[in-house]
This record gives sequence, C-alpha cells and structure tokens, in this order.
Amino acid sequence: MQTRVLLLAAVACGASHALHIDSSLRHPLQPARRAVGAGGSRGVTNPKSAGPAPASDALRLKGGAAQALTPFIGSLFKAIVGSGILSLANSIARWTDNPALILPVCVLSITFAMMAGHCYSLIGEVTLMTGATSYQDAWAKSIGPSTSWMPGFAVISQTLVACVCYSIIIGDLGADLLRGLGIGGWIGERNNLLATVSAAILLPLCLLRDFTLLSYTSMLGVAGVLYTALFMAWRKLEGSYAPGGTFYTQIPKGSVPKFGTRFEGIKTLILMATLNTAFQAHYDAPKFFDLMEPRSMEQFNKLVFPAFLAAGLVSCAAMSAGFLTFGGASDGLILNSYAASDKLAVFGRLGIGCSILFGYPLCFNGFRTGLLAATGNSNASQTTKDLIAVSVLLFSTSVAMVLRDLGFMASFAGAVLGSCIIYIFPALMHIAATKKAVEADKQLPMKQQQGLTYTSRYHMSRALVVLGAVLGVLGGSVSYLEAFTDVLN
Repeated sequence: MQTRVLLLAAVACGASHALHIDSSLRHPLQPARRAVGAGGSRGVTNPKSAGPAPASDALRLKGGAAQALTPFIGSLFKAIVGSGILSLANSIARWTDNPALILPVCVLSITFAMMAGHCYSLIGEVTLMTGATSYQDAWAKSIGPSTSWMPGFAVISQTLVACVCYSIIIGDLGADLLRGLGIGGWIGERNNLLATVSAAILLPLCLLRDFTLLSYTSMLGVAGVLYTALFMAWRKLEGSYAPGGTFYTQIPKGSVPKFGTRFEGIKTLILMATLNTAFQAHYDAPKFFDLMEPRSMEQFNKLVFPAFLAAGLVSCAAMSAGFLTFGGASDGLILNSYAASDKLAVFGRLGIGCSILFGYPLCFNGFRTGLLAATGNSNASQTTKDLIAVSVLLFSTSVAMVLRDLGFMASFAGAVLGSCIIYIFPALMHIAATKKAVEADKQLPMKQQQGLTYTSRYHMSRALVVLGAVLGVLGGSVSYLEAFTDVLN
C-alpha cells in the first residue's frame, strides 16, 4: 500500500516540476522563441536538405564558449528522480527473494528509463515542429485545441491526489523520524504531528507569492535521495544488517533479511507497473527545449538521454542496495526496514522528509496553476489563490488523518494517467505533428516541396501508443488485483 502512495506522489511531483525550471538556467543571450518548420524535425526526412547548420545558429556564451549542458542535465535529473525510488526494492520483494535476479531487474529498469527518455525527446520534436510553448500547447497545435483539456486533466488529477499522498507520507515518516530521535509525547503522535506541520510549515509555503525560490529546494530533495542511496549501499557492503552485524538484532519486525529461491511469476506485474511510472517529468519537455541553443533535436537529446540514464542508474543503485540487504522482507518504504538507532538512517529519513516537505508546495502549485488554467481564470486574484491553498491543505490533511492509504482509485489513476503522460500522449502528438508536416509538404507546388517522408521514428511512435496502452492496462490491472483480490497478496 505504502509503495503505491509513495510512487504516485513522486510521479505527480515530477509533473509539477514543469512549472519550476531553474531560472538560473536561462542564458541572457537566449533568443525569443521561434516556431520551427517541420523540415527541422527528425520525425520526417527531408532529402533535399544538406550541410551543417549555419555557424550563427550555434549559441555562444560570453567568451565564445559553446552552451554548457551540465546544469540543464542536473535540473532535468532532479525533476525525474524523487523519493519514489525508495519503494522499488519492495516491488521486487513482492515476487522474489532471490538476489541473483537483481541484474535482469536492473536491465529492465534502465530499459524503462530510456523508453521514458525517448518519449520525452518526442515532445521536444513536437515543440520544434509546432513552436509550442507547453505540453498542453503541444497537444493543441498537433492534435487540436478541442481535446487539449485531456493532458491538463491528467496533471490536475495526479497533483491533487498526490497532495493527499504527501500528507500521508509526512505523517508516517515524521512519526518514524521523531521515534528515531527519541522524541515522544504529544508531538510524537502521528495526527498531532501532521496537523502541526501542515499549519506551521506547509500552509506558509503554499501561501508564498512567488514559488521560484522554493523550486531550488528541490535540489535538497535530490541530495537527500542520493545520500540515502549511498548510505544504503554502504550498509550493505559493510554487512551491518547481515546476521551478526551491528544492527541485525535491531531490525524492525517484518524486515529481517529473507533470501531464497522464491519466484511468483504473476507478481512481476507489480514491478512492471512500478517501473511504468517511475521516470516521469514529461511536462517539462517544451520548456527545456526552449532553453536549447541551437534549438535542434541533436542538442536536446544531449540533454535528455544522459539525464534519464543517470536517473535509471540511481534508481538501480537504491533498488539494489535495499533488496540485497533485506531481500523478500524489503519494506514498501525501504527506510522503515532500517533500525531506529541507525544514525545514517536517521539522516536519510531527515533528507527524504525535506524532499517531501518541499515537494508538497511545488505539487500544490502545479494543481492550482492547472486548475486555474482549466477554468479560464489564469489571472485570478491573490485572494482566490490563497483560498485554494487553504482548501487543498485542509482537504489533504483531513483525509491523511483518517486514511493511511488512498487505495484503488489513487493507484489506478496514477497508473493509467502516468502511462498516458509518459508514453501515449507524446507518441500521439508526434504522430499527428509528423502527419501534418508531410501532408502540408505534399500540398505545396512541386518546386517548393521538401520531400518530407515518414521515418522509423514516426513508426516507433505508433508502436509506443500500443505499448503505452498495454502498460496502462497492466498498471490498472495490478491496482484492481491488489484492491479486490488476493492474487497479488
């Protein structure tokens, strides 16, 4: 249960990051956005074009240096990676306790990361072809404005449910953290702690007039995740949780390492469903593409694939360290498997707590911005914005006090909508934009035609629509089976 809540919150936070690309990444020499014709796209081939881009098209920073992509890669990486990776070990433990299977699982994880990266690249290509300014605008300019509410609805739904998920996690993780620090009493009670954090920290953050500075705190969250992955790897290597190890006798009940040869094939669906939505930041794509110079797919892919590969590797590291330490007993939130007296784990909980704490207002702002845009009230008064903040926080806190898991609807929506945002929507937009470019080229007089044709990238998009639908059905099926049957229990 905890696995689904943590992953949905991480997925939705990835969607909300689209609104918070670091302003420091914008270079003062960056030109205004310009629409680019289909001839510059990789989804269509132009046999008449040849030769490199003019030298004037290449961005030169002060001193004549080429554009440095490292800051962009770091920013995209932090949008992809979140606390959701801490539930991946459990997604393996649900169907096996055999450590020998960790290698194929890591290969599968990297494959999902690179597929998600390819779909992110597709959105950049649609941006190049249409001159879109956002994910929703890319849909409107490629498929049509009449259905552009669909991607907007997806992110609004995810972010609202994720706000509740964050509140649930803050209550659970905060109570565990206080126990590890030896703090009890009134504040040590889960609901009391949640109410205090919501009123004293979350509400002031959600009432901020400008979320720009808050977006930088997401780097603290990434630092917390990276630290946690490193400490987990260190504890595995030194054997602290192996029989006879320093913390072996202090391991929480239910997390005592369990290894064997168990293999339950049907439950591999849980891992597939988890990986399906583990690498999401796709609402960012048009804004990141706008920062590229030259604005080309070659330059954009130099950003995209290293960032997604790095996210895949970090996920594999955290997943492997957790599973190889606790095996089939890995908890849904892997930090719960570590001893309360383990100081490294305490700092890990603190780091993840910061990630979630600062993730809530970013996720909330994603919901509020999407809601106001969907209702045609983008220029709403500050009073209206504040009322939404108070209402959402009261709603999420109240629900989190009563429920510890949102159950079927949350996991089902996360699986289906996540699959749409990552795979289906980008592929559909790419197919539509490419068709428009090719058909428009055919309508030109013969001498003006560029000879645009469909490429393998276009046909791959068609296959991705099918794959995305299959993964969405898979994720939805896992949610149903977990909620209403004992097949996966």
